[in-house]
Amino acid sequence: ILTIASGTGDLDASQASEDPRDYFDRMAQFVSSTQQFRTTVRMGFDVLQDWGQKIEFGERHRITIVRPDRLRADILKSYGEAGVVLFDGQKVTAYNRTLNVFAQADKTGSIDEVLDYFLRDLQMRLPLALMFRSDFPEEIEQRLEALVFIEVSTVTDVPCVHLAGRTDEIDFEIWIPETGDPLPVRLTITYRDEEGQPKFWADFESWDLKPAIADADFTFTPSE
Repeated sequence: ILTIASGTGDLDASQASEDPRDYFDRMAQFVSSTQQFRTTVRMGFDVLQDWGQKIEFGERHRITIVRPDRLRADILKSYGEAGVVLFDGQKVTAYNRTLNVFAQADKTGSIDEVLDYFLRDLQMRLPLALMFRSDFPEEIEQRLEALVFIEVSTVTDVPCVHLAGRTDEIDFEIWIPETGDPLPVRLTITYRDEEGQPKFWADFESWDLKPAIADADFTFTPSE
């Protein structure tokens, strides 16, 4: 039995108008089936230091998706380093603007395939990659062990259903608008099996489902 308490006392599941899984599944299906979008995400993550303290670092990602084979992620890190990851259906590029260096490889296929290549083969990092796959609902279905309703949060810009879930490796919480497009507003992840149980969080500052997009947004031309 999974028992969870809210900030004001016992969990009041009567606030939920639907099963928590319905809210979550609707979000996953909506994000994965949206053919193009742009979202800006402010995120932070803990890094355990040698002396035992967890220090939080931050990033801001501006992610543009055009399915099935266009991806752009503009990245700014809290210590000032900036870069971009691009996929145009033919090549994948990682460019560090701060150091003015880039790496590029021929790669055809879908966004899902290039994310696998980027993360697993190249061992590079791209937070939230699972959420942007077209098979996000199926992937999360295989991993999800528990999901419960916490509250309807009224301190977000719009009232959001606050859910808590668990897989075999992580605990997570997600905030999804109670009405309207079920695009996530906030996500937190706790890596409970890692030393110090570090945490990752992401605030989705904006979602644009009709962004102004050009082919040039996904191609890379080296500077001098």
